[in-house]
Amino acid sequence: MRQPNRSVYDVLQYWLASWRFPLFTICFLLFYTLTQLAVLLIPIQEASFLSQFADEFKTWCFGYDPATHTYEPAYLVMMITNPLMIMLLVTGIWWVPLRGIWQRRQAIWRTASFAAGMSIVMISGMTVLVTGAAKDAPTELPFPAESLRTEFRAQPIELIDHTGAPFSLQQAEGNVVLITAVYATCGYTCPMIMAQTKRAVAALTDTERRELRVLGITLDPKTDTVKVLSSMAQAQEITPPIYHLLTGDPDRVEHTLDLYGFSRTRNPETGVIDHANLFILVDRKGRVAYRFTLGDRQEEWLIKALKLLISERENDGSNQASS
Repeated sequence: MRQPNRSVYDVLQYWLASWRFPLFTICFLLFYTLTQLAVLLIPIQEASFLSQFADEFKTWCFGYDPATHTYEPAYLVMMITNPLMIMLLVTGIWWVPLRGIWQRRQAIWRTASFAAGMSIVMISGMTVLVTGAAKDAPTELPFPAESLRTEFRAQPIELIDHTGAPFSLQQAEGNVVLITAVYATCGYTCPMIMAQTKRAVAALTDTERRELRVLGITLDPKTDTVKVLSSMAQAQEITPPIYHLLTGDPDRVEHTLDLYGFSRTRNPETGVIDHANLFILVDRKGRVAYRFTLGDRQEEWLIKALKLLISERENDGSNQASS
């Protein structure tokens, strides 16, 4: 006898009530999670399409920061644990129909293969959509000079520079001052700080550079003696009058770092210092005007802020003349 045609509702109800839906869902979530973990393990290689895909996926789904090579912990927990929790929930609700399928290996393999393909398609499509939207968005934001500007009085600095000469912030009076903090044995972020600083200085004209002073306060005053900082300055190819790497009495150095908000913590086992990556700009009148950190956009704004602060002498002069 011919069976009556079943409606879409009947077919859907049958599929949801049988073992097919929970098995597909569990396999899909399992492969989805495994694919995410696999993407996390792909190294970043400039010329590789796969690594570029992984970099985009990590950035948008796991809060990956290419500057520090770190992830947002909350993103990692959410993206990995949520599918596993849903798998447990589905298993508990559909446990009865699932119990009877473990001998049906062919059906399991077909469902698992389909679910694996769908999980890969979903991850690829999600990454293409997100990165496509990101590429269509404006790549450069205007520098919000007024909204970021502050006018806190810069705290005194009385230390010794890498040439062995005493140095105070008063010696830089009338110039724009860039203050940062590094230490000689730092193997990662400090070289990035120095590189970003040097690129920002190189972006200025010769005239602008003559109006700038760059101060690098040591984060490790017990180790970074004048001799050590002198070697560091030579390796970085930086010299006065623009650059001054500063050290001195450890207590005074630590106090100065605290005054400027350079947070830092030393790992007692490795000796590595975890620290804030800051660039503090002081205007010609001795006021803390801007604070920046590492990153492409921050570097763009750092350069624009330097040019703005250096140009303020001309503006002040013209204003005085007109008055």
